Amino acid sequence: MMIMKTKIIAKKMNTILSRIEYVINMSFDGATPSIKDIRQNLVSYLGVEPDRLVIKNIEQRYGSRELKINCYVYEKIEVLKQLEPVYVLKRNGLLNSEPA
Repeated sequence: MMIMKTKIIAKKMNTILSRIEYVINMSFDGATPSIKDIRQNLVSYLGVEPDRLVIKNIEQRYGSRELKINCYVYEKIEVLKQLEPVYVLKRNGLLNSEPA
């Protein structure tokens, strides 16, 4: 199991868009973790429902074992689906790949 250390760098409440915006530093051992592993770690660290968490951006410097993650936690799933683009929802596993 990969060890990941997580630390909140910035936290901003955006009341207009009904979300909390986080900038998080995550350090890890071994290979770069997948988005799925990062999501699971963030859900447990932040104590939120997986359906309300959206990872917007992940940055990693070459050769570094640290990630800088920008993520949002929405108050309501309906608002999340209205504001976030389809590709972000698919990338985060919140939308099926085939539209109905």
